[in-house]
Amino acid sequence: MIFSLLKIRKKTSAILAGITIGAICLWGVSYWQNIPPGEIFTILLSSMVFLLVIILCALLIIATFKLAARTLANLLKNTSGDD
Repeated sequence: MIFSLLKIRKKTSAILAGITIGAICLWGVSYWQNIPPGEIFTILLSSMVFLLVIILCALLIIATFKLAARTLANLLKNTSGDD
C-alpha cells in the first residue's frame, strides 16, 4: 500500500485509510442522491461534534465518580484510623 511507502505505523495507516474510505463513500452517496457535498460535510461535521460532546460528557462523569469514590475511600480510611 501507499502508506507502507510513507513509513507510517499500521494503526495510523488504518485510521487514514478508514477516513479516506469514509470520505469517498460520502462523496459517492452525495453524488448518487444529488445532495451537495457541502451539506454532507456539514452533517458529518455536526455528527463529529455531537460524538465529541458525548465522549467529553462521559469522561466528565467517569472523573466525577472516580473522584467521589477516592474521596469516600479517604474519608472511610481516616475515620477508621481515628478509632
